[in-house]
Amino acid sequence: MNRAAQTQPAAPGMQVASEQPPSLAVELQVEAAAAREAGLFETARAVLWSFFGVRGRRAHERDAVRLNPLYVILMGIALAAGFVVGLVTLVRFIVS
Repeated sequence: MNRAAQTQPAAPGMQVASEQPPSLAVELQVEAAAAREAGLFETARAVLWSFFGVRGRRAHERDAVRLNPLYVILMGIALAAGFVVGLVTLVRFIVS
């Protein structure tokens, strides 16, 4: 009996490890590393959507690969500080 006949299909929702040539696997890793760098706008957009608490699964998975965690933390702190400063300015304007 050959090996292909002995393998059973994966259950729904499970991924089957595919056997790829080594050159293709290395090429995919290089593409993933190059795709990791998201710009300032994409980082700000992801952080702002997280403030609202609405993120699609597909967007979350894409951002998990592309965004640099350090930039996400720094952007979150900066946007939260900007939000607080904006609220304080608005309150001072209304009160005065």
